[in-house]
Amino acid sequence: MSQPLPSPAPTSSAERIGTLDFLRGIAILGILVMNIESFSYPDPWSPFKNGFSGSEDHTVRFWVYFLAQGKFFSMFTLLFGVGFYVFLERLEAKGLGLKALDIYARRLLWLFVIGVIHAYLIWDGDVLYHYAVCGFLIFPFRSFTIRQLLMVLCIPIAILLFNDYQHTLRTQNSFLTYEKAIEKSEDERTADEQRAIDQWIRNTTEGKSEMKVDETPRQTLMESWAANAEHTRVHKGAILYQGILFRTLIMMILGILLYKSGIFKDYRSVRYYWPLTISLLILALVINYHRYQHWTYDYYHPVTNIWKGWLFTFPKETLGLAYILLFNGLYQKWLQNSKFKMISTAGKMALTNYIFQSILCGLIFYGYGLGKYNEYSRSELLLIVVMIWAIQLGLSWWWMKRNNQGPLEWMWRKLTYKAFS
Repeated sequence: MSQPLPSPAPTSSAERIGTLDFLRGIAILGILVMNIESFSYPDPWSPFKNGFSGSEDHTVRFWVYFLAQGKFFSMFTLLFGVGFYVFLERLEAKGLGLKALDIYARRLLWLFVIGVIHAYLIWDGDVLYHYAVCGFLIFPFRSFTIRQLLMVLCIPIAILLFNDYQHTLRTQNSFLTYEKAIEKSEDERTADEQRAIDQWIRNTTEGKSEMKVDETPRQTLMESWAANAEHTRVHKGAILYQGILFRTLIMMILGILLYKSGIFKDYRSVRYYWPLTISLLILALVINYHRYQHWTYDYYHPVTNIWKGWLFTFPKETLGLAYILLFNGLYQKWLQNSKFKMISTAGKMALTNYIFQSILCGLIFYGYGLGKYNEYSRSELLLIVVMIWAIQLGLSWWWMKRNNQGPLEWMWRKLTYKAFS
């Protein structure tokens, strides 16, 4: 006789880990602070081109990048690793054997499909299908001990440090080549030396702010879909983001490690939790301050120091981890019975809210909606973020008062278990 399958009902309130919902809520709201720039500016990463009406906007950009750039994405990634480990753990506790792996694989498959649909039809910056592929890659680590996970983490960390070492070394060589070439008169320089001079000058000459453009891209949905397809390229076999693969795996494995330590149920399971958390937070803030001070105000001074290059390797991940530990401790000690439950409610609908953010941003900034592309300064953009937060918090609270899970969470679960019914 075949073993009974788990009920497709959503996880009950008693089974849920309140801290994880709260952390997901913070992560999903914080992600919008950076993602919205990809909708509103043609070159969002530039520290000088778009969204700068005055010096205050450069200050706003510094603080946004200092405190938010990549940090909430790192939190979300870490929590993804936790979520899938918990999901598999609960299936295994039901004694399903290999069938648990089938359900786990199907859940990832449907996440991949949801992410691809999101990327092609709504926003080409989707990360869900990338997460799904990484979810398969982290599966072997579910049975590792904390010590073994720490050893595994050394591999991608070492790879990224080595990559940054090589990058800094290339920058050093470019600078040395430039210095040698510039000492010669123009008549004595070779063509290669002149190219080296021209390239270094281009890379180190401060650009000028561009005027706002009147043309709004993606005037229609068809234009938007075409632009999304050009960037996404899943149809060409690009099923993950190679540039962040190791960073994603690091944070997911860290999530498994932290869950195994027990801190999400009781932060006191780790000795000296608060001293460790505060120390990491201070260190992360110092690193990020220097990283984004350089990116914002010294953008045209390439890093040529190996140690500084290494210092800038993991700023986002370090502060993202510090945020996890900080908010985890604060929630368990003071916030779990407070009015911050609205954030936890948003976290219970993290998938729905993630995609809903993209829909709202598309309607605000693209031509098939309000067409406000490249019309807001960096300062004004924060007001749009707060407005979207209010909408999402209100709708999440309203929806969860009437339902056990978000609409996309419900669909995802139904699709996962459909083949096993």
